[in-house]
Amino acid sequence: MLAFACLFGNALLAQPAAEPALDAAAAAYQQGRIAEAGKILGLILKNHPNDAGALVLMGAVLDAGQRFADAEAYYSRALRIAPASPQVLNNAGNHYLAAGDRSRAREFYLKTVAIDPHHVNANLQLAQMSVDEKKGREALAYLGRATNSPDAEPGVLLLRAQALALAGQCTESGDILKTLEDKAGGNATVHFSAGMAKAQCKLYGGAEESFSRALDADPRNFDILYNLGLAALRAGHLERAQSVLETALREKPDDADTLFALAQVWGARDQPVKSAALLAKAEKVAPARADVILLLAQVSAQLGFYEDSAAAYDRYLKLKPEDDTARRERGFDLARVNQSKGALRDLEWYAARHPQEAVGYFELAVARVYDDPQKALALLDKALELDPALYRARYTRGLLNIEEENAAKAIPDLEIFLQKEPKDFRAMAHLGQAYLAVNRADDAAQVLERARALAPDSALVLVHYRRALERLGRKQEAAAVLARLRESGNRDVDSKRRVGLIDYLSLSPADQRAHYLANLRQNSAADPANVRLKISLAKALLADGKRDESLEIFQQVAPAALDPALLADCGKTLLEFKQFTEARPFLQRALAAAPALSDARLDLAIVLFHLRDPDAALRELDKTPPGERKGDYYLLRAQILDAQGKIQEAAAALNQGMRAAPARATLYYQATSFLLKHKLYHEAQALLEQASRILPDDRELLLAQVVTLDLLRRNPESEKLLARLQARWPEWERPYLLKGIFLEIQLKSAEARQTLETAIALGANTPEAYYYDALAIMHAAPDDLNAAQDAIARALALTSKDPYVYLLAGKISLARKEYAAAIERLLAATRLQPALIPAHYALRDAYSALGDRQRSRDELEAIKHIAAETAGTGITPFPMEDLLFTVQPPG
Repeated sequence: MLAFACLFGNALLAQPAAEPALDAAAAAYQQGRIAEAGKILGLILKNHPNDAGALVLMGAVLDAGQRFADAEAYYSRALRIAPASPQVLNNAGNHYLAAGDRSRAREFYLKTVAIDPHHVNANLQLAQMSVDEKKGREALAYLGRATNSPDAEPGVLLLRAQALALAGQCTESGDILKTLEDKAGGNATVHFSAGMAKAQCKLYGGAEESFSRALDADPRNFDILYNLGLAALRAGHLERAQSVLETALREKPDDADTLFALAQVWGARDQPVKSAALLAKAEKVAPARADVILLLAQVSAQLGFYEDSAAAYDRYLKLKPEDDTARRERGFDLARVNQSKGALRDLEWYAARHPQEAVGYFELAVARVYDDPQKALALLDKALELDPALYRARYTRGLLNIEEENAAKAIPDLEIFLQKEPKDFRAMAHLGQAYLAVNRADDAAQVLERARALAPDSALVLVHYRRALERLGRKQEAAAVLARLRESGNRDVDSKRRVGLIDYLSLSPADQRAHYLANLRQNSAADPANVRLKISLAKALLADGKRDESLEIFQQVAPAALDPALLADCGKTLLEFKQFTEARPFLQRALAAAPALSDARLDLAIVLFHLRDPDAALRELDKTPPGERKGDYYLLRAQILDAQGKIQEAAAALNQGMRAAPARATLYYQATSFLLKHKLYHEAQALLEQASRILPDDRELLLAQVVTLDLLRRNPESEKLLARLQARWPEWERPYLLKGIFLEIQLKSAEARQTLETAIALGANTPEAYYYDALAIMHAAPDDLNAAQDAIARALALTSKDPYVYLLAGKISLARKEYAAAIERLLAATRLQPALIPAHYALRDAYSALGDRQRSRDELEAIKHIAAETAGTGITPFPMEDLLFTVQPPG
């Protein structure tokens, strides 16, 4: 920014015979007649090759023409002749500075001031370098040696003002700047430098004003635009910052600094999607900019893109491995997408390294919530001991205590959390749940009424509010809440979960899906060439039930997604959502390009099996190299062999798989189904216990474990695990369905009816749900035949192959004295299961009511015959393994 030239020294450097010619050359140089100066110097050096003054001036002439390499030879010759000359050393410094070698320039300036401590140019250049490096006190020392005059030229005064600002002497700096700016008029350089100094003093409003004056004088200057935008951002003038930085980007569209600053503006304006798009572009331009990648990680987490955030932290930590906080946040991101192994590695490391930081224990507790609830509680206790105001930890501890059936301990934490967050309806709902658990129904109803006012369609709120009203005997209000719950629809569709813990800890699953999907749409629209974003959007759409739109995007990216890993990822996603036909080409193309992708081969074998080609599936599976055949391989092989009727081979493969610790939830389901089908309940439970250690957060596997424990007659364990499922996923209908079935089988019909109605309102649209609801109504309220008829009609609409549904439908019609309908349904039951004795008894009663004594006697004879034929067979109505009945995969 400053150019103080001492191009050649005093007459002592020149030989006397050359002085007049050298003076002429210097005059020509100073007047801009560079070529003429060069000719004169050439003649001088031809006759006087060791004339140091001529050598230095020739170097300057060549520097003026940017012939730096040629100039260096002349400076070297001069330095050999006069190695201790401040003038030669100073001009050598000028040469290297002009050539862009600041390190060599500094070296020569330092040599200059070592010989002549008050050398003006060398000190000023060193001061400028110190200012550039933000070393204010060092710059002031150099300036003090050069000049202390208040009447120094403006360039020197500006440099002093900047040095004072860097040294924290902002008042003195401001006095100089005011004087300079008052005299500067339209001098953009003065206003720009003043703005830089004010910004250093964090006087962002003043800096913005100075930069604005500079911009008036030079409207297209990129540096002014950028720094004006940055000052406006720091001053909180976000609209001005946005406008100016966007103008700067039009000048330099790929400037990483400007992209980063504008991303910060959008972040401050609560537009994280726009911020993320700019940061992604900035990282492409400057992949080694740690600050860009760190902000991208933080914004990605804000958007709910936790896997993307963790990946950004990976890149950041390669540049800044010493940043412990970033490592902790990477672990927390991994915890929030249920990647517990990586999460625990980071978070346990952080807690050990920072034993007095509460947030480290809190985030580690979150990672432990599913696999070790007691350890998680201990970690939360430690976090709150260190920081009682860490409200997120109180909320999490409250939820975990509810899940662990310690509602009394949960209540104080949730009450304190609500003092901090009085409008958090989910916290209110959980507090109401805890009040109900300790028989404080009045308190529960009050807090749940407040929650309902904030979120009238929240399934979580409505489920617990209805329970409170039922407990208080407010039946009519409870019925209205149930109706509202039905109207609001199922908020927890049974699909693959995008995230795990976050819905447990903050947003409702429905709100979170909508938020995530909206962000993905905006990000994809902002960067249409980004294939990975398109794939993420297609996945999210599929999870949200928007199949057609999702498949259209998958087809759009297929030609572009040439990377085998991306193709395999697309295929895996489509497989998880049972889009087998669409998954097949992605997986085939991935394996054609990269045959070593063993996971993709396993996926392709699963696809082929589901497309009803077990032979092809087995052939594909067996292409897996022996060294890659792990637990998942053997479980899938067992499933295929079972389908081929090769039971012994299937059992052998299953045993191998169990020993090798499979990792895929869906294959555990199929193995459990195989074991339940063959009544191997103990083996099924052992397999599921193994699965729960590997996949502690998979709710479907936990539900399968509930069923298996019930089949083993381990009812207390089954009921405790079911209660935990209901606490952990309060908007999921299937635990309510299973609980209602258990209650009805135990003849607790009134409670069963209430629970089953909740399951149905949450979306349990299955024949079993309506069958057991009808059965509970008949037992608990036998006069409410209309409700029973409505429930069984819904069951009949969903199945035509279950004899028990037709049996109950016939009995309800018989109770309603609708004999013709009763006989029709009971005959359907006996066609499906001729030995169903209760159906024949009901037919006998129906015929008798109609006066058809012969048919009534025929049914009695049929009952005697069936009883004689099936005596001792041990047939049991409604076996659990037939009604939940075979474990089904999610989706």
